[in-house]
Amino acid sequence: MVMKENPLYRQIVEGLGWSLDNANHSQSDHKKLPKKPRAYLLIVCSGENGITENEILWICKLSSGRNYCSELERKLHITLRRVDEPNTDGIGSHFRYYLASKEDAQKVINLILTYDPLLLREVDISRILACYVSNSS
Repeated sequence: MVMKENPLYRQIVEGLGWSLDNANHSQSDHKKLPKKPRAYLLIVCSGENGITENEILWICKLSSGRNYCSELERKLHITLRRVDEPNTDGIGSHFRYYLASKEDAQKVINLILTYDPLLLREVDISRILACYVSNSS
């Protein structure tokens, strides 16, 4: 699934007033949701599909997509799963990052909420967590 087509991420972000339409947004649209919580939200909404560095760059308009994944690992003491995927042009590759569990996803959600406690509604949190399997399962 192409991340731009991820309905969960789309619904949450559009509910925050940030446009996913690359052709019709202005710089001010991107400033409505600061870059770190925007990237973290994209990562946590990726569920079993994971997210590549390029998807973070393309969708969030941020440089160094892998830095946001590495920062989550450092800040939250988690380890993201990585799969090396070749680029579509056949030149080089990028990692696809996956959160390992529902517990890790909850840690990312808690971090997002430190930026703004009202950023995610309970229904959003429940829908995000439903994308993950618990470690205790």
